[in-house]
Amino acid sequence: MKKLSVFLLMLAFMAGCANNQATESEYDHETQDGVSFINNNLDRTEDNNTLDRTMSGDQNPNFINFDGKRLDNQDDIDQARKVIADHKGYRPGAVWINGEDMWVTAYRQGNMTHQEKMDSQAQLHKDLIKALPAYHIEVKVQEDRT
Repeated sequence: MKKLSVFLLMLAFMAGCANNQATESEYDHETQDGVSFINNNLDRTEDNNTLDRTMSGDQNPNFINFDGKRLDNQDDIDQARKVIADHKGYRPGAVWINGEDMWVTAYRQGNMTHQEKMDSQAQLHKDLIKALPAYHIEVKVQEDRT
């Protein structure tokens, strides 16, 4: 019985020291004999699972800007104005962005009842959500009296 317990104890120690294949590749990229393996190839395989190089820099303000474009909201504001201008009878007004929130003002020719105003706000809101799904959009439709 003593021999069996000693054998099982030794087996447990050997199992604890077994080579783990999952973490073995973590140590393959170390320098050997003073030669460092530095590679500037963008198609490296060691970071393909952790870094998405096609990610836009404006998804998080702390990311580095890889594409060289300005990090502002002007493209989104222009897109919102284009969606409003595509609707016949509407003229885009002020568009404000603060974080995830967007406030859009649109002007419509002529007088509107309360129900027409609500319907037009709902239609514009639906189309703006399709065009800019990253924002919480508030739409305000006003009568254009110019």
